[in-house]
Amino acid sequence: MDFLKKYESFIFKNATQISSIESTLRSLTYILPGRFDDADLASEALFSTLNLLGIYHDTILTKHVASLPATHRPTPSALNRYTRDWQNSSVAYRRIVLLLTVIQYTEVLIEMSVQKKWGQQYKWRVITALETIKAVGRLGLMRLTNGRMLMHPVHTERDVDPAKLADLAEAELSVKESHWTGTRTGSQRLQLSAVQKSTGKSGKNSDVTDFLLSKVLTPDVVRKPRDLVSRLTGLGAIGECLFILRPIIYVLAMRKYGQRSWYPWFLSLAIELVSRTSIKHCLAARAAGGRGASGTPLEKDEMKRRLWLLLYYVLRSPFYDQFTKERLNNFCESASKKPLISLVGGIVQDYQPLWESVYFYTAGS
Repeated sequence: MDFLKKYESFIFKNATQISSIESTLRSLTYILPGRFDDADLASEALFSTLNLLGIYHDTILTKHVASLPATHRPTPSALNRYTRDWQNSSVAYRRIVLLLTVIQYTEVLIEMSVQKKWGQQYKWRVITALETIKAVGRLGLMRLTNGRMLMHPVHTERDVDPAKLADLAEAELSVKESHWTGTRTGSQRLQLSAVQKSTGKSGKNSDVTDFLLSKVLTPDVVRKPRDLVSRLTGLGAIGECLFILRPIIYVLAMRKYGQRSWYPWFLSLAIELVSRTSIKHCLAARAAGGRGASGTPLEKDEMKRRLWLLLYYVLRSPFYDQFTKERLNNFCESASKKPLISLVGGIVQDYQPLWESVYFYTAGS
């Protein structure tokens, strides 16, 4: 326990340097594939480790920031407010999120390891098992949230700028001097001298305005965390269930009809389009009924993300084999003759074998 406390203190005091190291190593994983034998596996192992370690570091930073007075805490994102509210209120939700996060960051590594060790047959068994676990977990989250749309990612994101942690640490040390505590409510508020210090010694109107604007409450901040994502009913709930079940249906169809068959490709695309149409119809009906806009900001962001996921279909067989692959090869060949673009073409060439052989790279699940 003492070691963990020392490690947490070290991470908090050196957050900026740690974040820079993480970013550098994560960038390294994008250029490793194709450089040496088993480079793909080594790159994915490093990438998975960094992501899981990053989640742990985020919990450390969040815990330290939570100990600061409300006036010194950075404003959390809407997604983090929503996710933390459910995690704090449900142990089952928290455990499912942990399981899904671990799978999300290790599924490519697991697939590549199984394929290398036991071959294609066992690889597809493991893929089917992972997609099943993910589908069951997501359905569980949907039920725990009373039929709400699932947000991505399911875990909280880092909403603290490591470069500002030193200032936050100083604020924690000087909190008694810069705050006063209300005798009736017990809440802490900034003293006038601290306000003047935060607006600068000049006291210009622009400084005061900037300070006041930083304290303005937006609609998302005032809104209760659970109201950031609305419940889906009728067609909307069916559409969300289809979106959750689509990956496992796609895998089962590929195992039955083969990876070169058009049937799994069209089936998966049709399910995605039906799901999207159903959810949009539900959100539009809610807006028409006078119950708010056609989707909250979080819901709109998630719908945009799912729209971008449709691009993965150009990298999946048989569409990739018949249309995309030749065009990518032509691009890489022409890019090799141009100084800067050749770097992009080289990275594309290094990743082509992965797109063609690793399911989770283009699964969009």
